[in-house]
Amino acid sequence: MFKKAYILADGVPEMQSQKMCLFNLGAAYIAMGKPKKGLKCLLKCKSKGAVEKDGDFYFNIAAAYDEMKEYSKAVKFYQRAINEYRPSETQSISDALIKLGYCSVNVGDLPSAARSFRLASHSYQKAEKTEDAAMAMREAASYMIRSQRFSKAEVLETLTECAQQCSGITNQDLLGKLYNHIGLHYAEMMCFHQAGKYFIKAMQICSGANFSVRKRAVLLQNLGAIYNALCQYENSLRYHGEAAHLYGALRERNAQGQSLCNLAYAYSQLKNYDMAEYYYQEALNAFVDVGDLYGQQQVCEGLGATSFCLGDLDQAISYYKQALTLFGKSKVLFVCTVCLVMHTEHRDFFLLSIRK
Repeated sequence: MFKKAYILADGVPEMQSQKMCLFNLGAAYIAMGKPKKGLKCLLKCKSKGAVEKDGDFYFNIAAAYDEMKEYSKAVKFYQRAINEYRPSETQSISDALIKLGYCSVNVGDLPSAARSFRLASHSYQKAEKTEDAAMAMREAASYMIRSQRFSKAEVLETLTECAQQCSGITNQDLLGKLYNHIGLHYAEMMCFHQAGKYFIKAMQICSGANFSVRKRAVLLQNLGAIYNALCQYENSLRYHGEAAHLYGALRERNAQGQSLCNLAYAYSQLKNYDMAEYYYQEALNAFVDVGDLYGQQQVCEGLGATSFCLGDLDQAISYYKQALTLFGKSKVLFVCTVCLVMHTEHRDFFLLSIRK
């Protein structure tokens, strides 16, 4: 229809109609995954004279380069679009900032991405788009942590803002996801009490009509991991056990293995080595079933230490040799790991998994 409109407009003396039809045709091509055709239309449109809405023009140029994976050029034109938009065009500015953020990620500029997402969040707030504001602020926190260029205080301030924005969200499914993500980021910052608080909030939402077995399993695993990190092993046992049971019902053997491994570690810290050995064996079976060499390596280390504590030195040596062999096969060594979803922190010897 836009193509037909442009052909008809070509016979009209009034240039603005031609430009409008050509602009819309270009935007339509980009939207349907034909960025080169779209870009050609937009540049032809510009060659016919000034475009009425330069902000939208540059946004579409950027979108075309974005679609073509020419992210450096896309960054340049998203920035131009943002500068061209009027301050009152908050929705357009917000959307461009989000696009700019992800293009910055693709060119490896994580600090700029974090700043773009943070600005987008503030812009969405002005537009009274609470859900979008909270999600953008969550992305800002994520890339602030990943870039390692921001202070702990700056990251925590961003997480606090994100949590405040969540108070205005009524979509329970989204709210549960955001609380879980906030908990993850607090865990990455080693703020385990705060992490536990938001995992519990998410757990409270994951009930009744909003109940999802897998979401509950993830939250149980996260809460158990937090109690392990806080050395509150008695409290962690129930969460690890229930998470392992739910993952088993879902036939997610790898996740079940992680929970069983966490459970075994908690028992080992309570000096209940017989139970620790039992659950490490169960975890090993799960990791063998899915071919997870890294998981098997971690469990063999746990079994080695447990056998040592039980006084069986020959068995301990055997398990440590198995761990070394598995290390050679997997080429991955995270000895004594606290495993978060996006980062790891080395600490004594246990696998503590925090999941999205």
